[in-house]
Amino acid sequence: TVIDPKNPLLVDAAAPEQPGDLIEIEKNGDSSKKVDLLILGDGYTASERKKFVADARRLTAELFATSPFKERRRDFNVWGLCPAARESGISRPSTGIHRASPVGATYDAFGSERYILTFDNKAFRRIASFAPYEFVEIITNTSTYGGGGILGQYGTVAAGSTWAPYVFVHEFGHHFAGLADEYYTSSVAYLPRTDRVEPYEPNVTALLDPAKLKWKDLVVEGTPLPTPWQKAEYEQMSKAFQERRAAIRRERRPESEFDALTRENKKAEEKLLSAEKFAGKVGAFEGAMYEAKGYYRPAANCIMFSRCDFFCPVCKRAIEQVIEQYVAAPR
Repeated sequence: TVIDPKNPLLVDAAAPEQPGDLIEIEKNGDSSKKVDLLILGDGYTASERKKFVADARRLTAELFATSPFKERRRDFNVWGLCPAARESGISRPSTGIHRASPVGATYDAFGSERYILTFDNKAFRRIASFAPYEFVEIITNTSTYGGGGILGQYGTVAAGSTWAPYVFVHEFGHHFAGLADEYYTSSVAYLPRTDRVEPYEPNVTALLDPAKLKWKDLVVEGTPLPTPWQKAEYEQMSKAFQERRAAIRRERRPESEFDALTRENKKAEEKLLSAEKFAGKVGAFEGAMYEAKGYYRPAANCIMFSRCDFFCPVCKRAIEQVIEQYVAAPR
């Protein structure tokens, strides 16, 4: 197809509305040799611009406190944009809240109360076009737990949530490196597969042939494949948590109750997973990618599995490989 750039019927030459000044959050060099990350605010009014800047800087610091981003910080530039919203916050339809926010971010994506996405790709891309970027994290001016992340699209996080630091980094793992969710006991918006094929994501496997495990070079000799862990005990504990969590949301109880329950669960998970015989080792632990059986994750624990604060070695390597694509060769 040939498109004539001079044809007014085919090319819209109208300049999009300026979303506000570009904010330099962190600059470490020329964009041609760095990874450019855009922090894009949604649901912040003009009077809340300073709040956005503070949120963006705080969450950027959380990202770069986490390995391997910590060690590769100087390979990134971080920018901020915050188009002014008419009203504070974003939509949460399940509770009757509707907002016409500039980026269009909303809770309840695909019917999942915690899933924040924008479906207005045109508005999102028009706003983002005012910044240099390869990756985008949309931070919403909300305090209810939530977020999302899609490879090649964007990540999202409710900036005011107690759990924003974890969610920001976890969802960025999806967006940046195509990492899969390793958890499998939470309700999700996606249907399970009807067959078993090897996933494209670098941190999960169907283990169809253990001899060809894609991260086998990281497995220490003597580690069994599949790798045993306290799966039944974990599932029993997680089921009880999910039931209590669902009740809090169903009854619309205060977010403080959700936070307290989640802290309790995090502590119990860490105690169980850190006591595993193969804790800290790379193996093939059954239970991943929303499935209790048939898919395996590389480690007993990882930020893609629980609310811990670290990536496993396989996820770290996948992230490093993406960074190298942007800084190792001229663009």
